[in-house]
Amino acid sequence: MMKKSWMAALLLSSAVLVTACGAGAPQNGSGTENSGTVKTEGAVPDAEQETTETETEGKTTEKAAEKAQSGGISKVITINKSFGDGQKVTHVALQYEKAIDADSLSTDSYEVKNRTVTAVRTNSEAAPAEASVPGNYVILELEIQSPLLDDKYASDGRMEHDEVIDTATVVQIKDVKSTDGEVYPAGSQEYSTPANEGIMGNDSKLYPVRDRFEDNHFYTDPEWKTVLHYNIFKPEGYEDSGETYPLLLFMPDAGSVSSDWEKVLAQGNGGTVWAEEEWQAEHPCFVVTMIYDDKFINDYWEYYDNYVEGTMNLVRSLADQYPVDKDRIYTTGQSMGCMCSLIMMSKEPDLFAGAYCVAGKWEPESLKGLKDSHILILNSEDDSLETGLLMDETVSLWEREGAAVARGAIEGIAEPQVLEAEMDKLLSENADIYYCKIQSGTGSMDLEGNPLNGSHRMTWRLGYDLPGVKEWLFTQSK
Repeated sequence: MMKKSWMAALLLSSAVLVTACGAGAPQNGSGTENSGTVKTEGAVPDAEQETTETETEGKTTEKAAEKAQSGGISKVITINKSFGDGQKVTHVALQYEKAIDADSLSTDSYEVKNRTVTAVRTNSEAAPAEASVPGNYVILELEIQSPLLDDKYASDGRMEHDEVIDTATVVQIKDVKSTDGEVYPAGSQEYSTPANEGIMGNDSKLYPVRDRFEDNHFYTDPEWKTVLHYNIFKPEGYEDSGETYPLLLFMPDAGSVSSDWEKVLAQGNGGTVWAEEEWQAEHPCFVVTMIYDDKFINDYWEYYDNYVEGTMNLVRSLADQYPVDKDRIYTTGQSMGCMCSLIMMSKEPDLFAGAYCVAGKWEPESLKGLKDSHILILNSEDDSLETGLLMDETVSLWEREGAAVARGAIEGIAEPQVLEAEMDKLLSENADIYYCKIQSGTGSMDLEGNPLNGSHRMTWRLGYDLPGVKEWLFTQSK
């Protein structure tokens, strides 16, 4: 009953509305006002039209002012690279609407917040360029501050302020000209890299080497049922080459323990240097970087078997899955990663053809069987974690067991040509074990001689950039 009453009321209301609309509608040819004028539906009265035109002109003026203020910059893109002390922005690419006249640019055309511009070039893409290439991108090359001048290491070697900065803020402070003569005037507006561009990623942050890895693969160990995660780089054209390739395993330090696949590639360059174009051009290889979500080794000679042996099983599995030269499988790591390398080699000396061990240690007696292995060790004499003392003992033990040992020392703050000469002298010796130390007071000092903390971690600031170490490792074979 109530439903019918409601429907009746609705119909009555509709009828009243229709009648009212009909009464208010003009009839053809009726009415005394504007009877000779046909009013088009939706036409804008003169007063309103003038207002609309004024608003449009105002918006156009605002847009022009905004363009002038921005200098025509439409996008700010950072180009990032990992160094021994972490990932840094090396270049900023500024996208313009038109191709830019390279002659209108100089290093003081722009300011980059908290950074120094060392070179400015044009390019047709957001990529570094050795010389200017015609295009609508301006590439700002930035100074890379020496980690020796940045006291960010705690006493135990961990970094206190190690957040990765992969953004940049830029101001165009001088006029810039396009190739067709248009001037983009200087301004004071800051333009920054977007922090995030959504779930599909951020194309304003480029990582040329890191992005060459296939990220976050996983392996379920059939023996231990442990799931291990890793990133893998595959050499170009390996599927069709008919050749086999070395495999390089990199394991990070405990400070990089995380489920985040990017961290192992951003915390330093121990995993990325092997995937760089220059290295791959001469030494194509597979590169595996481990992602550990737990600290599975401690300083009391204890470790989780499922992580250590699971990693060994992963290496065997990958060597079977891909065209890997099983006589040229290498392991390297820093701190915890170095310790894991030593443990794995002590368990199965024939698995790896050689090892590069950075800032690590293990119980000397358990490593006695490695006396005939090919191992290069880098430690700091100032390491507060007793890494150097224990490796001294281990190397002496190997020597007593009959190993041929070559020893050398370098200054951590020496010029590149000096480091090259010292490393060449060490690695040219005929030996099984090569033991290199960073001399006391030189691995953790700034260029003015002021002491810095963290000699343990400062070791891998140098580790993977030392001349000759990568080449030495890749000459080893079973």
